[in-house]
Amino acid sequence: MHGKVTYTDDIFNIEGILLTSEPLWRHTTFGVGGPADYFAVPTDEDDLSRLLTGAAEANLPVFILGGGSNLLVADRGIRGLVVDMKEFNEYRMEDDGLLILGAGLDISDAAWRTGNAGYSGLEFIFGMPGSVGGALWMNARCYDGEISRVFAWAEVMDRGGGVRRCGKADSEWAYKVSPFQNSDDIILRAAFRVDKGSPDELRRFMNEKRDDRRSKGHFRAPCAGSAFKNDRAFGEPSGVLIDRAGLKGFRVGGAAVSEWHGNIIINDRGARAREIRDLLAVVADKVEQETGFRMETEVQPVGEWEE
Repeated sequence: MHGKVTYTDDIFNIEGILLTSEPLWRHTTFGVGGPADYFAVPTDEDDLSRLLTGAAEANLPVFILGGGSNLLVADRGIRGLVVDMKEFNEYRMEDDGLLILGAGLDISDAAWRTGNAGYSGLEFIFGMPGSVGGALWMNARCYDGEISRVFAWAEVMDRGGGVRRCGKADSEWAYKVSPFQNSDDIILRAAFRVDKGSPDELRRFMNEKRDDRRSKGHFRAPCAGSAFKNDRAFGEPSGVLIDRAGLKGFRVGGAAVSEWHGNIIINDRGARAREIRDLLAVVADKVEQETGFRMETEVQPVGEWEE
């Protein structure tokens, strides 16, 4: 960051970083995506509020970026303002046993730090890329754990700059579903209920899950982790259905279904975003033809797509 240097143009005036035509492939795990008209990294809530005010006055759409791990950004990029929340990275334990995490904090780092300190609750998510805010937005789950199970409350900012705290209503959460998906509010920080545990046992558990991810090839090539949701109503994981359809290694341009796991789509040879999107569609179509089930993508396409 640049300390208290103020970045300004005709629309925005902030103390954080402000860039124009920033390539978004630099900010996604797929390594694809065209430019953002404006790309900002606010230092605090005042900065974020000023960004929202400026965007509203200029009639610019605003997109909130987390860790970029579940996104497929269009080759033409994103119009308007993209806000990177990485400076919202607080980490603190409250006296009542609540763990407070900033929305921009790396979720895997938060899990390791928490487990290493002898607190259980987030260890299931260690090794998963993305931010705390992104994990909440998606209601991230893996290894029989789900972020909503430990979520207590979140502080959010509305598009007018107002801040409020929202609690948890169980009826608003489901498999890969959260109330934030139906709201324009921006997650600033969240509280999680954690319990005391053995640091040695928690580290052992997290290392085992990291090794399992590594064995499945999550880190071998640019990707977004699981490409499709695992809807157990289908009877088997999406990866098994994709394997059975004979799609391992199938490719569209530089995008490919990985040879080591059917539910991992990779940027294999300098793929374009549209090639990844087309491959996702082909895979879903083929599995539907074979099984009658239509898989739902976990990857979120965003930005300005070609017609």
